[in-house]
Formats: sequence, structure tokens, C-alpha cells
Amino acid sequence: MSRDPDEFVADDWATLQQLLYRDSWNEELGRHRSPYVFRGVSDSGRGLRTSLQRFVGDSERWDLEHHLLRNFRQYARQEIDRPESPFHLMALAQHHGLPTRLLDWTHSPAVAAYFAAGGPPDADGVVWAVDYERVHERLPERFRTFLDEHGADLFSAAMLNDLLSLVIDRDSRADRGTDRTADVELDIGERQSLPTVELKAVLAAFSEGTDDHVVFFQPPSIDQRIVNQAALFSAASNPRTSLDAWFDEHPDLAWKIVVPAARKREFRDKLDQSNINHRTLFPDLDGIATWLTEYYRPR
Repeated sequence: MSRDPDEFVADDWATLQQLLYRDSWNEELGRHRSPYVFRGVSDSGRGLRTSLQRFVGDSERWDLEHHLLRNFRQYARQEIDRPESPFHLMALAQHHGLPTRLLDWTHSPAVAAYFAAGGPPDADGVVWAVDYERVHERLPERFRTFLDEHGADLFSAAMLNDLLSLVIDRDSRADRGTDRTADVELDIGERQSLPTVELKAVLAAFSEGTDDHVVFFQPPSIDQRIVNQAALFSAASNPRTSLDAWFDEHPDLAWKIVVPAARKREFRDKLDQSNINHRTLFPDLDGIATWLTEYYRPR
């Protein structure tokens, strides 16, 4: 049953499975490989607001993003083995609860379903499915060229930093009177000799352009939780950009599965039996404690 062309309701377990693996057959590969990345939200009314958007609220203090990240880098030095790229730093900050412009996604539809089936028992959950390759087709040319040169369809934190460092270096040479190099001619090999680029400059280079764009990237394997959740992040070029509104403007890029409140308990139990639970997704003492509390809670 559907409500509109981009929203479907998982009325039962079989329908949920069918929807989660929708369009997964890849004819070119001859294998089932979904073209989507997923995000599970336990309350469908929450939308796709980032933690930074909730933090800034109506204050319009978007400059706080830089201050938060700059000071996180300062005080987290004992926890970071070596100087990190800004997007590595941002992923680490997001992972530990600092407000950022990032949103968490997963390659695993089952992991997304687990999070959608949690939270308020009287609220519908939702699984967002996004075709990230088509999202990346809307990126500025310098991003698309960089992906093509790497033979990739998804960025890593290091790749984003390499690209933006090249852009900053190009602009710096232009300011010194050197001929400005076209975006499509950025030389990947130059990145080895680039100086360390400050966070503020990288964010400014990332936001460069007239249209809002969204990038999906894989974080470093910060810990086992990132690995077990098959995690990746999205970042919008403008921290004010609401992904709900952005996908409304580009409805062919995303769709949703509604998880009815009445089905949450059933879906969680079946995902638990499939070994998708807090113990496996949060492999630490807190995760084990949450899983045991859930498992033995009286009904």
C-alpha cells in the first residue's frame, strides 16, 4: 500500500523485507546490490534535521560550527593519534555527539529498519532510502571529476580533503597571480605536497558554488560501531539546508518506508533474532546493557 509515489507502508514483515531490498538487482554486476543508502528514524515527524540545525535553532549562529569543531580538535588531541583531515574530525565529532552538519546513514537496510523500529512506541518510524550516485550527479564539476578520476562513486573523508585542498591551493595560486587552473584540470598528484589546510578554509571550499549540494562519504573506521553499522555520512554544502526540503525539490532521489507504530515491536524482535540489535550495533558495555534491558523487559 502506498500513500504517494515516494512513500510506502510496511504493514507486515514480508512487505518490509520486500521494500528494504527494492531495486537491489544490479544487471551490470549480475548480483543483488542496492543502489540506495538508508537512514532509520524512530519518529517520522522528526525529519532529516542535523544536530547542528537543532543546536543553532533560531539563533542564526552558524559560525558556532567552526568554534565547536576547532575546540573539539583542541581538547581531543589525546584521543586522536595524528593530525586528522577536517572531514575525519567532523565524523569523529558526530560519532561522539558534537553538533555537526552531518547525518548518519548506513549501507544496510536492516540496520536502518532497526533504528526506525525503536524509539516512541506510539509514533510511526520511517526508513529513508537515497540513491547516492544520482545525488552525486548533481555535484559541482570538480567533485564529479575527482570521483571519475578515482573510479569511485562514493567519497571517503580523505578524498574530500584531498579535493578541497587542491581547490584551496588553486585559489591561493590564483591570488598570487598564477594562472587559475580549471576545476577539471586539478592534478591529483599535487596533493602529496600540499600543506595542512585549516578547518575553516576547507569548509569554505566545500560550500563554494551557487547551488546547494550534498555529498555522501565514508568515515574512517573510528571504532567497531562504525564498521558494524556499515555507516556513512551526508554533508550539505550549506549547513542551513534541510535535506527534507532538498529531497522535496529532487523527488526522484529519495523515497521512504513507513514503519507503523503497531508493527515496531514485532519488527524489532525479528531483527534481534537476525542478530541486528544493540549488542551487535553498539559492541561495548553500554550496547550490551541496552540489549539485555530490551531483551528481558516485561511485556
